[in-house]
Amino acid sequence: MTRYLLRRLGATVLVLWLASIGAFLLFRLAPGDPARLVAGPLAGPSAIASVRSQMHLNESPINQYLGYTDDVLHGNFGTAWHLHESVGHLLVQRLPATAELALYASMVGILAGVLIGAFAAARPGKLFDRITGYGAVFGLGTPVFWLGLVLVLIFYTHLHIAPVPFGRLAVTTNAPPQVTGFLTIDSLIAGNFSALGDAFAHLALPAITLAIPIAAYLARVTRASVLEVFGSDFIRTARAKGVGERRLLFKHALRNGLLPVMTLSALSIGDLLSGALLVEAVFNWPGVGGLTVESIGAHDFAPVEAIILIAAVTYCILNLVTDVLYAVVDPRVRLQT
Repeated sequence: MTRYLLRRLGATVLVLWLASIGAFLLFRLAPGDPARLVAGPLAGPSAIASVRSQMHLNESPINQYLGYTDDVLHGNFGTAWHLHESVGHLLVQRLPATAELALYASMVGILAGVLIGAFAAARPGKLFDRITGYGAVFGLGTPVFWLGLVLVLIFYTHLHIAPVPFGRLAVTTNAPPQVTGFLTIDSLIAGNFSALGDAFAHLALPAITLAIPIAAYLARVTRASVLEVFGSDFIRTARAKGVGERRLLFKHALRNGLLPVMTLSALSIGDLLSGALLVEAVFNWPGVGGLTVESIGAHDFAPVEAIILIAAVTYCILNLVTDVLYAVVDPRVRLQT
């Protein structure tokens, strides 16, 4: 098992290195002059040259990359020139908002998808299976930004249930002292239940918007996986011995059908970052999605490179955790390692 984990860690380092190269080349090869955008349209040649020197754009690409990797290894992600702030400071401000949104969206999406898929597989072809099948097609085929706008129109504009789709808290709510950056957790720590309720109210619609495609996808995967397990010999034997259908579903079929679901769940959590770009725009959520859009528009590569690396680290950690869980759920994986 130790050797297996070391191999996986080595592969993680390789993936992160390739991701850093890809992010570095992507923005250096893109058209446009970052120095001119930072200096402004009225800047003269001398001002542009000064900015270019500060951004190290006069150096060779190899020296730029070596300087970039050295800064990253020392915890310095550079400067967001269009905001004149360090990227690390911006990430500390904005990353918790995206992480909190992704956490609750993944929890809702994975739990709903697995349960819906399992119950649909328990009675294939019945009404619940058909309804959830149509719902999965809708959830997979609907763009998240359109879905978010529809939810805002229904629950805020017409029903007046949801709060104003702007930010993480209402302007009249006192924010708790920042400890973790997660408003729900910080509100619990501070005992500020008014802020806790307001934070959950603001989280509800964007989290559901992100969770629906995940739930739809995992519901179909879980259904197919559990149906395959239901056709196994040991299920027929257990059923012949009089084991109840509920016990068959949750103790035998679902547990043995979780392996592909676990992998796709991890990948779905990683995909939340791309979906968050659109959802954060719809709900004016102050996360890294807005920072990414702003930085791309300003051709400011340092924040986007940092966010790409964070996304790569997230994928690698999720895949590593999934591999470990494989060994826990299926002992045969431990024997192979």
